[in-house]
Amino acid sequence: MISIPLYIFLFLYLIFLCIFLVFSAVNFYHVISTASFTTVSFTMSVVVFILTILTLFITWHYIADIDWRQSLIVFDSNWFN
Repeated sequence: MISIPLYIFLFLYLIFLCIFLVFSAVNFYHVISTASFTTVSFTMSVVVFILTILTLFITWHYIADIDWRQSLIVFDSNWFN
């Protein structure tokens, strides 16, 4: 039987969040350094920020009650018996 623990997916998600935060910080720095404080750039930055917060809240709501020590069965030889 081949199985992987669920916390591997949590770690992968946290790595993705770190990369996303780095790109968000670079984007925010780019808006400030180029002084492109237009209505469009401000509106899009606010929309992306609100969607990010909403996505993080919904994700936290859904994964809060998961037992991360459980295993996900990838392959079991009993399937063919």
